[in-house]
Amino acid sequence: MLKEQDPDTNIIDHVTPDIIGIFWITTNALDRTLVGFDQFNYLFDGLLSQFIYGENVSEKRANLFFTHNFGHSLFLAHLKTEGASKSELAGEIDEQIALIQSGANGRTKILVMQDTSNDWLAELQKRYGHFSFSKI
Repeated sequence: MLKEQDPDTNIIDHVTPDIIGIFWITTNALDRTLVGFDQFNYLFDGLLSQFIYGENVSEKRANLFFTHNFGHSLFLAHLKTEGASKSELAGEIDEQIALIQSGANGRTKILVMQDTSNDWLAELQKRYGHFSFSKI
């Protein structure tokens, strides 16, 4: 999805102290033209811009960023679905979940922003019942 985001959708408003992170699932590679890029880049102190200008992100299927928000760590996992099977993406998500579990500190809420034909929110809720997922 390219930058034609609903002006009423403010990602930053969804990030509260009980959120441990965000899964951002898009068809395309991480790029400045994706809906939400500017807000995620702001939340993560410019890390996304720094990353895309320093890496060849079109080849990467998954990217994980961390910052601190409300005194806790906050993650952003960007996943590109183009060219990947559902099982390959599920494996990437498993890796991301394994990395973030240690920093959860009792928090269980994860946001999901997706622009794909697959309903990843339902899949995530089914696979990881110990977390609570909400759609942005």
